[in-house]
Amino acid sequence: MRNRSLLSIAIIALFLASLIPLSNPIELQDEESKFQANSEPELLIQAGGSTGHENGSFIDATPMGWIVSGDTRNSMSFGSFQLQATSIYNTQLDADSYVASIDEQGNWQWALMPDASQGLTLINAMATSVTGDAYIGGLIFGTVTFGSTPNAPVLNAQNPYGDGFIAKVDAMGQWVWATQFTTATNNASNNSIVTGLAESMAGNLIVSGTHKGMTDFGGITKTNADAEFFLADLDRMSGALNWVSTAGGIGNDESGGVALDSMGNIWQTGTTSGTFSANGKSHQAVSQADTVVVKWNSQGVVQNIIGLASAASEINLPEDIVVTSNDDVLVSGVFLGSLDAGGQNTLSDKGNGDVYVVKILKSGSTDWAVSAGSSSATERGYAIAETSTGDIIVGGLISTSTDFGIHTAISNGGLDLYMAKLDSNGNWDWVENLGSTADDLFADLAVNMSDIPAAFGSFQSTINKGTQSVTSSGGLDLVIWALDPVNNADSDNDGVNDLTDNCPSTNNPLQIDSDLDGDGDECDYDDDNDGITDNSGDDCPRGGAWNWTSNATTDFDNDGCKDSSEDTDDDNDGIEDDNDACLSTYTPPRNWWTSDSSNDIDSDGCRDADEDLDDDGDGFDDAADDCNKISGTSTMGSYQGCVDSDGDGWADIEDTCPNTAGNSTLGGTLACPDADGDGWADVDDDLPNDATQWSDVDGDGFGDNQDGNTPDACINTPGTSILDRVGCPDPDNDGYSSSDDMWSISDGADAFPTDDTQWSDWDEDGFGDNYGNLSWIDRNLNWPGEYYQYARDQDACPTLPGNSWQDDILGCPDGDSDGWADFMDAFPSDPDEYLDSDGDGIADGYDNCPEVSGNSSLDVLGCPDFDGDGWGDPEVGTDWKPMDPSQWIDTDGDGYGDQIDGTNPDSCMNEAGYSFEGGVLGCIDSDNDGWADIIDKFPEEATQWNDTDEDGFGDNPNGKNADECPEIAGVAKENGCEAVIEEASGSMLKYGGIGVGVLLVIIVVGLLIMRGVGKDEEKIWATDSQIPAMPDFNAQPAMPNMNAQPVTQADQTGLYAQYQQQSASPDLSNLAGNQAVVAQQVAEPSVTQQWTDANGHTWRSMSDGTTRWWNGTDWQKV
Repeated sequence: MRNRSLLSIAIIALFLASLIPLSNPIELQDEESKFQANSEPELLIQAGGSTGHENGSFIDATPMGWIVSGDTRNSMSFGSFQLQATSIYNTQLDADSYVASIDEQGNWQWALMPDASQGLTLINAMATSVTGDAYIGGLIFGTVTFGSTPNAPVLNAQNPYGDGFIAKVDAMGQWVWATQFTTATNNASNNSIVTGLAESMAGNLIVSGTHKGMTDFGGITKTNADAEFFLADLDRMSGALNWVSTAGGIGNDESGGVALDSMGNIWQTGTTSGTFSANGKSHQAVSQADTVVVKWNSQGVVQNIIGLASAASEINLPEDIVVTSNDDVLVSGVFLGSLDAGGQNTLSDKGNGDVYVVKILKSGSTDWAVSAGSSSATERGYAIAETSTGDIIVGGLISTSTDFGIHTAISNGGLDLYMAKLDSNGNWDWVENLGSTADDLFADLAVNMSDIPAAFGSFQSTINKGTQSVTSSGGLDLVIWALDPVNNADSDNDGVNDLTDNCPSTNNPLQIDSDLDGDGDECDYDDDNDGITDNSGDDCPRGGAWNWTSNATTDFDNDGCKDSSEDTDDDNDGIEDDNDACLSTYTPPRNWWTSDSSNDIDSDGCRDADEDLDDDGDGFDDAADDCNKISGTSTMGSYQGCVDSDGDGWADIEDTCPNTAGNSTLGGTLACPDADGDGWADVDDDLPNDATQWSDVDGDGFGDNQDGNTPDACINTPGTSILDRVGCPDPDNDGYSSSDDMWSISDGADAFPTDDTQWSDWDEDGFGDNYGNLSWIDRNLNWPGEYYQYARDQDACPTLPGNSWQDDILGCPDGDSDGWADFMDAFPSDPDEYLDSDGDGIADGYDNCPEVSGNSSLDVLGCPDFDGDGWGDPEVGTDWKPMDPSQWIDTDGDGYGDQIDGTNPDSCMNEAGYSFEGGVLGCIDSDNDGWADIIDKFPEEATQWNDTDEDGFGDNPNGKNADECPEIAGVAKENGCEAVIEEASGSMLKYGGIGVGVLLVIIVVGLLIMRGVGKDEEKIWATDSQIPAMPDFNAQPAMPNMNAQPVTQADQTGLYAQYQQQSASPDLSNLAGNQAVVAQQVAEPSVTQQWTDANGHTWRSMSDGTTRWWNGTDWQKV
């Protein structure tokens, strides 16, 4: 709207001027000069290659000229310096980086590239030092060498997403050092990237960037799950890390540039899409991406976070940041939709995204925000810089026509580079663009020590600027464009350059110069050149008569108005000639007179002596005027009609403050300013803005009048208290006064006079009632105290006196004085213990299993004891039988417990044995028939164990040397029966027939058994052929989860299998001599170890020394 109103005024002025007949033509400036600057370049130079595109990234000023940098995939020429791109990734992106130096006259001084033939580099940041050194930073991958000397720095980044890097180049173009920040990949898109660089006041290098994951910054590791800002301080001489800090929060945070103020504070910019927080400060993103500006101190501690927000469906992105000479901060960028910069500074774009520039004061508040844009064009504000005079240069891209305040930039076709100037108050002064008829790209700008700004970018085709031009050699070439702001200066903002403006300090867009003396009428002291200055006597400076001389003939009253054409009051008595009542009131022969101060004090054209009743013309008749010869306006006090310089009604002769209007009447001071109207002059009034107070003896700002507002309770003692009483000492400035002889804590005095966060201590335990923990807001509403951010020594039990202090729980009852509040103390009467993490009644200090509840007490304390026998389960204790409360020790390891009154007690607890028959358990059983050797009549024969008649033949009829007469002692030839004497022939025939019959039966049965066994053996052999190789038992894996293994009939109780054993031997005395004895069940051996090998096969070691494996159906011996 502002540019339209100014244009309308200009058009109207032109129209009116055309109606006035002029003796000479008026010179008008071309209208385009109001909007678009077009100055001769200070420098316009190109660089690049003959093929492909070259892209610029950064430019910065040095004492010798400029340094530029960027990325390329092509070989390049910088004057006589040739660079060869060698990265193996150049087919995919611009993977080589360049740095080059040029002096102010446009001569290239040096150019270099790191060797990225086995990797890639991408530059995202650059900074220079006052000595001409340059620092670059960005992203690196693979192996990159900086220089060709034997000690050249080499970086190796194997993170597939790249690592952040920084490298230093000295003023002579030699690599000095290079370093990288290494991020662990963890199969995720984790990495770091450098986005901003700046030298600190201490001479170190400040690095801004973003990282995600676990990043080693050079000895210090930081880990974040989301992308967050980092800020690092490096030694500028070596690149070694001094410190690193991070900030961010929920959602991804992407850092940008960085700048430093004169106090060493660091200002970092970037974007957030979630909650950005650090050190108690935060900003919640409103739009898809909000700009954040983070202020850090010189040690990397966040001091403030400032957010620039857009609406939910909108976005704003910062592009650059700079700190001014006044330590204020300027941020430039682009926004789509709207931008809330804080402090009621809001912007709305014209469409398609606009440029924004925001000025943030060093206090953190926003001073102003401005934008530039158009309804359909593309605008970007990529860079910003400040001149030594405080002017602001902004640079970026435009397309078609873009408005910068009242100024407009029109592209040459496609995208153009531009530079524009803002004054310190945020007003656009000028804008100038550069481009060819094709699309051109802007990279960066910088201002040198001569206040010459230079823009860096890429162009194609031909650029014509002033008398200079450049033409690309193939694709996009690099271009540097510098201009002198003086050539675009327009101090009065009238659209006319100061160099040609006939009034450079006065706005006069029409440039009218009526007398053609070279000075425009708006600043000409004598517009009509009549010899009388416009503001000192000339009543007709532009009355239509030009270039004439005022004298008695042409100008009777010397008022600058030409009598013949301009003056309607030739005698200048204040009355037009046609209506002058005193023009000819005398009677001849009275001589004609001239009005002057001696005869016409009020110069009204009437002579005082005989015509004027009010000589001084002040409205008071001479008879009532106390000063009738001096015009005055006084109406109050003792003098009427006298001089009242300050216009307060009091004559100067009695006005104590004659040059300052006032209404005081008390204290001997009259007519002086009395702001509160209490009658006391402000100079005498200690409280000049309070009509109820005027005296403040102690000077603390609280009046002594006890009937007035906020009367001082301590009249003779200065103080700042306002809450319990007013005007008394309050050392901590919390509003509550310190106690004294007249005012105690019980009266309301401050219980903590040196703590500004506390003043009340209801339970008098030395801890304040106020709380600063937001998690306490649901506490009892009847408790004393209130929420106070950052409250110190907050009493967690404000109604109960106490001295607890541990875990920030202060002031609660602590019976054992161990610092832990009783309600937190699991052992409130034991000063040595307080914690029982598992709640089993045993303090963590004594509890062998502090995190797991348990009741063991005999071997370990407080550990799981499944069977409740007092012995800890084997995972943590020594209970051999964790599911049997009657057994816990098996000294000899034979599977039978030592407790004689327990289940299956070991009869031989100090020797390993596996006997289980005859009521003797766990003793040596040499023949493995289940009977202990100590009761086995045949300890070496597994088929016999009892001999009732003690004749050396076993009672088991199916065993070896079975006793056919187990209850009658016999002889060997009778198989344990008594000797029988019979006839030899009969006996032999008899027993021989029986023997042959038995033999035939045995043979037939044997053949049948062998036939059946043959089939079974085939199955067994088939199974055995698949038995895997014996594992290496010395390399067995950890014991697997037994509950997940296949279950057999013999192992159905899982990890703690119990086997049912016979508790007593069978009663053999009831067996008849020829009666068959049923074979006894032999107990399965127990499992001593189980595991799974690398091939997935499950194995077991058995108590009988065998090894078995699971074939999918049953357990097979090996």
